[in-house]
Amino acid sequence: MTRCLRSLLLRSTWDVDVHKQVTNLHCKDDKMRELSGKYSFTHPGKLEAMKKSVEEEFARCFWSGDVDHAKEELRESLRELVIWERNTIWRDMLQSERRVNAVVAKKAGQGIKRYWMPSLKPVPVFVSVIMFLIVLLASPALFDLLPNISHYHPANVYAAQRSLSLVVLVSFLWATEAVPLYVTALAVPALSVILNVYVTENGKRLMLSGDAAKLAVSAMCSSTILLIIGGYSIASALSKYALDKTVAMYVLAKAGQPSQVLLLLMLLAVFLSMWISNVATPVLLNSIMLPIVQGFSAHSLPFVKCLLLGIALASNIGGMGTPIASPQNAIALSALEGMQQVSFLQWTAISVPLMLLMVILGHGLLMFWFRPGKFALPIIPSHVEAFTAPHYLILGTVAVTISLWCWKPAVAIAGSEGIIACLPILVFYGSGLLSKEDFNNLPWNVIMLVAGGVSLGSAVEASKLLRIVGGAISQSMSGASLWMVTTVFSCFIFIVSSATSHTVSAIIILPLLAEIGAGIGHPRLMVMGGALACSCAMALPVSSFPNTAAVSVENELGKQYLQPSDIVKLGVQMTVICASVLISFGFGIMYLMGF
Repeated sequence: MTRCLRSLLLRSTWDVDVHKQVTNLHCKDDKMRELSGKYSFTHPGKLEAMKKSVEEEFARCFWSGDVDHAKEELRESLRELVIWERNTIWRDMLQSERRVNAVVAKKAGQGIKRYWMPSLKPVPVFVSVIMFLIVLLASPALFDLLPNISHYHPANVYAAQRSLSLVVLVSFLWATEAVPLYVTALAVPALSVILNVYVTENGKRLMLSGDAAKLAVSAMCSSTILLIIGGYSIASALSKYALDKTVAMYVLAKAGQPSQVLLLLMLLAVFLSMWISNVATPVLLNSIMLPIVQGFSAHSLPFVKCLLLGIALASNIGGMGTPIASPQNAIALSALEGMQQVSFLQWTAISVPLMLLMVILGHGLLMFWFRPGKFALPIIPSHVEAFTAPHYLILGTVAVTISLWCWKPAVAIAGSEGIIACLPILVFYGSGLLSKEDFNNLPWNVIMLVAGGVSLGSAVEASKLLRIVGGAISQSMSGASLWMVTTVFSCFIFIVSSATSHTVSAIIILPLLAEIGAGIGHPRLMVMGGALACSCAMALPVSSFPNTAAVSVENELGKQYLQPSDIVKLGVQMTVICASVLISFGFGIMYLMGF
């Protein structure tokens, strides 16, 4: 026994030395002091006596005194526990190594792939460009068919045509991942300026390139971007101090079955999205979910995809929960100013039944495609970590930040949730809890992807494309029934919100719906229905931030768990399901409540 313990100690020393050489992290001295302070058994008889006592007690509690079966179950459980710990520890080491290497500049030629343009997919690029040219050339004829096109200045129509071509090009590049997603996002400001999609406020003159460039670039640094950076900083702090792993172990131990884990995470995503927005929620839940999947074997990848998609879909659905859950809900309330308002209680009375039904259907859809029941969850170890001052500071900062996000007067004072998100950034980085390397390791590719989506929305809004198309639909729908008008505009919102963003489509379309609804005597139904329709759109990776966050999650080797095709496959189906629920069950609830 003594020889075995010495061997383990020597092996631990060797592992620490290798880890230091690979990652440049000097932790040998601390690790050796920790190992030296551990109590080790030197008498085999004492260890055997304790082992026998555990076996007999386990047999008495669970096997009616059958020691042989108790030994077999304990041995199998110990094996699963060792596998879990081994996978988790080594994957943590690989992730640490990758992060350290990522901030070290390589010499020319080292680690560079030898073949030409490895990230470029020629065929999708070619198809995207062809579609762009087709729409660009055909858009004048298409716009001439619109009944209200004569009401707009030729410069405005020209910009709207170019804007439509830009949306088609960017959507195809994002959907096919012809080039990395963030590269397409960074190209959006340049393309919007080159294509002349910006017009002056009165719509009678194309904006000068210098003024257009200022608007395109300034849109990329919005309050939403600050909110995302703050959310990722919180996730980084939780991960660095193992708080996410503590929560993950507790959740997984309580859930039991894979289907229960999925449902629990989806319900948690919906609940949190109702109160802290569906931008911060997926970041927090993904950080909690990752420690759960790190101990899984390679064949469990479909279950990992299932969890990520479940969080994304549920966060989108949760965005319709309360007036503060997403920007489009606040835009809906502002569009109803001077008309009949929707109270907080009325909003939740309509949205909560819809959300629960959508989550149940979404859970069933994921169960159908991924069959999570065939994956066995490992034995989850229960670790009691000692809480220190940094842990309390992190939890306190997170609690205060979430409370301020939920408290409307605080948001009014700060101006936006993004300004409040600066609090964890200042506390964590200013106090040294997070370092410069932690800041560099934030997922800047995701942040740039969202910034590109915001810039695209700015270009579409400036060109007045949605106003032209929405006005044409409104004019052609005169005399139609209330349900038909609601259905047509909801479908229009589903398409537009999937291609641009929920917020942009809400800014343009909801005021139009307020005018149409006032004309037919149902402004609240039209506007609230349009706001809920925005949250139902989740067909593309860039349709919403939950989708973007899901597709950006990487394993310990830097490889994405999800591909854009995974989002499109499930997102389109879920959009159709949510749309069906909204225009049937949702319309009925709003109509019966007198909206």
